[in-house]
Amino acid sequence: MNKNAFRNLSYGVYVISTWDKGRVTGCTANSVMQITSEPATVAVSINHDNYTNACIQDTGKFAVSVLGEHSEPSLIGTFGFRSGRDCDKFDGVAHEVKSYMPVLSDACAYIVCEVIDKMETETHTVFLGKVLDCDVLKSDTAMTYAYYHNVIKGKSPKTAPTYLPEE
Repeated sequence: MNKNAFRNLSYGVYVISTWDKGRVTGCTANSVMQITSEPATVAVSINHDNYTNACIQDTGKFAVSVLGEHSEPSLIGTFGFRSGRDCDKFDGVAHEVKSYMPVLSDACAYIVCEVIDKMETETHTVFLGKVLDCDVLKSDTAMTYAYYHNVIKGKSPKTAPTYLPEE
C-alpha cells in the first residue's frame, strides 16, 4: 500500500484552540471539514496524544483558525511540534476571543464550535462541532497542506493524521 496517495487529498492548515482551565491552548491540524451547511457543522480530527484533545473533551468547545498563505509560518511549528502540557503555546502569539473562544489574529478566518458528537479511532478523536460563530478576518488564500509542504517546505509531526515516517 502506497500511503503517499493520501497526499493527493486536499487538506488545509489550521490551529485548533480551546481552553485549559482558563488558559488558552491549541494544536496544528490539517483534518477539518465542513459536514453540513444547515445546520452549520464541521468535523476536526485530533490525535489522542495531543493535549488539545483532552481539553476539547473537558470544555466541549473548540475554535478553528484557518491559516492563510500569508500567515506567519512559525505558527505551524509553535502549535504543531510542542505540547500545551509543557508550555504556553499562545505566549507571544497575537490572538483574540471570539464567542468565548481563542482564535489567532493572523488567521484568514475562524470558526467557533460546540461539540455535538465524537467518533473514536485507534489514534484520533473526530469531533463533530455545531458552528456557533464564524467570520473572515482578512483577505488571504487559505493555506493548503500541499502549499505547506511544497512552498514552505514544512514537515508533519508524528501526531498528524497525514504523518509518513519517510519525511
